[in-house]
Amino acid sequence: MKTAMLVEVANRIVEEYVENIDRSLKIPREEYEQRWRRVQDAMAVKGYDLLYVCGSELDRSDAAWLAGVFDPMIERYAVILPLDGRPVILAGSEGGHVLEEAAEESGVNVALLREFQISDEEYRWASFIRLEDALRRRGLLRSGVNVVVASALEFLPCSQLFMLQSIFGKDNVIIDPEILRLIKYEKSDIELAVMQEANKIADAALRGMLAVTVPGITELQIAAVGDYIMKSLGAGRTGFCTIVTSGDRNYTVIGPASNKVVQKGEFASLGVSPTFNGYHGVVRRTVRAGVDPDSEQKSFLKAVEDLYVVVMEAVKEAAKENLPSNYIDQRGKKFLESLRLKTLNGTFRMPREPYTFIHNMGCSECQEGYGAVTSHTENPLGRQVALAIDVALLGFEERGKPVFPVLYAVIEDAFWKKGSQIGVYNRLPLNVQQFVGNTKPIEDNVNPYHSMFKL
Repeated sequence: MKTAMLVEVANRIVEEYVENIDRSLKIPREEYEQRWRRVQDAMAVKGYDLLYVCGSELDRSDAAWLAGVFDPMIERYAVILPLDGRPVILAGSEGGHVLEEAAEESGVNVALLREFQISDEEYRWASFIRLEDALRRRGLLRSGVNVVVASALEFLPCSQLFMLQSIFGKDNVIIDPEILRLIKYEKSDIELAVMQEANKIADAALRGMLAVTVPGITELQIAAVGDYIMKSLGAGRTGFCTIVTSGDRNYTVIGPASNKVVQKGEFASLGVSPTFNGYHGVVRRTVRAGVDPDSEQKSFLKAVEDLYVVVMEAVKEAAKENLPSNYIDQRGKKFLESLRLKTLNGTFRMPREPYTFIHNMGCSECQEGYGAVTSHTENPLGRQVALAIDVALLGFEERGKPVFPVLYAVIEDAFWKKGSQIGVYNRLPLNVQQFVGNTKPIEDNVNPYHSMFKL
């Protein structure tokens, strides 16, 4: 497929969706103020004087939710929230200019720290202060101040932990990520509405990618169509690198697109996660390029569709009856225990799932740190949350050794929950093979669990 054709397909999809995207939806300043107060109230209960979260281009969720830092660049950064007053973004010189824009939106302050600059750079005209200076201005440079680190230790650089301990003392620096995770797990109406726009963009991007998934095209060309559509419709960045894995590259499960050329008859797994005004959408599907799946391949793909239905029905039941969330996990695994599919050697056996069926999402695609549904999660689902259903089956147990006629098949969508109401954001149907290599509209062929969230 020539470049001109790729551009034509992408523009056709953009024109189809552009009028349906509300780009004005974003988190207002007053909501940030409400968030700070909720966190500060929780801090007061636990005896914390200062909350500290860190971030980078990889782990954005905590600082994004707390201070609207949606688009960090280059350096690592942090946000501190005192028991009373506004947060302060701690940034390096280069990324600090970007974060000043975020600060104007959310109403927080910014302090440029030399500790956060790129290590071997020199900034002749930058006006740095020390963390001690920022703390002194807020009356926090005194003995007995209890600091809670609310970011996960897997994200926290040792240098930042040592910096806090050197200032406040080792015993006064407490690691407690749950204090923030439990609060940001519950979503406001505007958060759910913003995520709805993100998922409209996700559907559009995947629809364009399906249209150009034909033999002879590279994975990166397919991804380029999705990326073009996402940015054209208002998504500034993505929750993960756009996924296109074809043929044996499906052993990677979630691999980013490469220069590999898609061959006729190969399966391709496609996935996008657009970030719209700080919040994420997601959609993933697996299809066959150039020819429809055969009967045994269809059975494998249909099993993933059936698993999706079992899990979503369990979600609906759990929401309606306020059941422990691991009920959902149990239902999905019970279905798999009774599933037998034909292997390449003619025997029948159960395929394996690669990961849990439900995870939390918001200011990240899956790194919220709380809310995934596993066999151990006994709490009910949150009252008002946004989650992803991510069901998949592996057709192999070891790399290079296929067991089933499909190496990997996935269906991932985002859905909202408000009280006992459940609705999948995405409109794309579970089986999207019919949209491969063409731009025909979805029309009434939509996801059976799709339901618009009404603001």
